[in-house]
Parts: sequence; structure tokens; C-alpha cells
Amino acid sequence: KPLAQNCGRFEKRGLMDQDMKAVKSDRMTNRLRSAGGVLSDRWRSNIETSRSFLKNRRLQGKTDNPTRVHGIRYFILLTMIVVLVATVLDLPVGQYRNQWPSFILNWARELTDIGKSGWILVPTGVVVLVAYTLDWSRFRARTRLLMAKWVALSAYVFLAVGVSGLIATTLKRVIGRARPVHFEELGAFAFRPFSADASFASFPSGHSTTIGAFCAAVAIFFPLLRFPALVLALWLGFSRILVGAHYPSDVIAGVAFGAWYAYFSALFFARYGIIFTTDASGWPVRRRGYELTKILRWSRN
Repeated sequence: KPLAQNCGRFEKRGLMDQDMKAVKSDRMTNRLRSAGGVLSDRWRSNIETSRSFLKNRRLQGKTDNPTRVHGIRYFILLTMIVVLVATVLDLPVGQYRNQWPSFILNWARELTDIGKSGWILVPTGVVVLVAYTLDWSRFRARTRLLMAKWVALSAYVFLAVGVSGLIATTLKRVIGRARPVHFEELGAFAFRPFSADASFASFPSGHSTTIGAFCAAVAIFFPLLRFPALVLALWLGFSRILVGAHYPSDVIAGVAFGAWYAYFSALFFARYGIIFTTDASGWPVRRRGYELTKILRWSRN
């Protein structure tokens, strides 16, 4: 009898422990659902607020000058340059592949991964996503203004780099140009459109597109850095040639397209009077109040 009673007690304890675990699990599930519902409501509310804000800004015409996209002449000039570079440089570079000095190759391998977009898209994307889950009404007006500027800057960089990279990736697959690794067997101008093989995705260079967009965004936001940004973009693009991943025409096309898309994105923001406005010639320029020194000073205060 004592043994049976003890067994019964242990069974009851086991059942009670299971019931407690089930109750705790249900509570945790309910809390997660509640938190998820709150975040979802905030997300929808912030999206609706953003839409209303952009609609009002668009109707008010916040640009001081009309925004005109300079695209046709740019792409005609770009096409001529790419054809010229492909005609003059692609064959010699293909023949010289794998003959670069070792110290130059080592330098290029260290730099070429800067062209990957992850280090740009992840932090800027996180800033935008987190901003849409916040309850902005809890912050003071000055804090909300500062937060809105950081979110706007992050959104601009994210769109300029991310969308241009997506377009470049699509074009690479559609065009299907063979990379320099196939130079000996196929030459410099072999194409296999819509190929799933990554070795037939040379034109345009995705890394160069990323670098072109990022450096152009920096140049537009910091006009004094235009020349250093251009030099940096060309040098980083040149590293793709040295490592044997692309021809010169691939790099020129990528850098130029990325830069143009950063300019196009700046015009899009300028139409709503966010970050940028336009000068008398229709080019995007940074609005007053978006100087980085002021934003950082406000952040510290």
C-alpha cells in the first residue's frame, strides 16, 4: 500500500508538472501572439501614415525646380563608351588573364568583396524595418524628426543599391555573356541568354553596379567627395577585372548604371522634398537640414 500511494503521488506530481508546463506554454504563445498583433498593427499604421505623408508632400510640390530624368542622352553616351571599351580592351584583357603580378592579384582579391551589397543592404534595411515597428507617438517632435531623417537616408541607400543590383542581376541572366574563364574556348563575345550557369553572367558586373550606386549616392549627398567617390568606384570595379571575373566593358556598364540609378533614386526622393531637392538644371542636391554634421550633433544631444 505505501508503494502504491507513493506511485500515485509521483503520477499526480507528473501530471501537475505537465499541466504547469502546458499553462506556461499557452501563456508564452498568447504573449507572442499579442506582441505580434501589436507589431502588425504598428506596421500597418506606420505604412498608412507614410503613404499619407508622401501623398501630401507630392501634392504640395516640395521641389523648388522641376525634376527631369536625364536618361536618354546618358544611355546613348554609355552605350557608345561600352562598345568602344569592348572593342579596344576586352580582347587584350582576356588574353592577359591570369598573368597579373601576384601582389596586384592579392590586392584585388582583398578589395573585390567590397562590391558585395550585403554590408550595405543589411544595416540600412534593418533601420527601415525597425522604424516601421516603433510607436512614434511616444517620442518628442525633435526626436521624431531626427529618426525620420535617418530612416530616409537608409531608405535612399537601400533602394539605390538594392534595386539597381536586382536589375543588374536580371540583365546578367537575360544577356548571358560568358565570363573571362571561357575566353580560351569561346572568346570574349560569347553569349548564352537565360542561362542558369553563373559563368555566363558577366554583363553587367553586379559588384560594379553596387559600388557605382553607393559611390554615386555618397557623391550626391556629399558634393565635395564627387571626385574621390568616382576614383574609388573605378578602382573597386577594376579589381573585378584583375581577379578574372569580368571584362572592362562589364565593369564600365555596371558602374555607370549603378551611378545613374542612384541619381534616379535621388530625383524620386526630391519629388517629395525628402533628403534632396533640385537645382535650376534639374539635378538633385541635398536639402538644408540634412547635413550629416547636424544630424550627428542632434543624435548626441
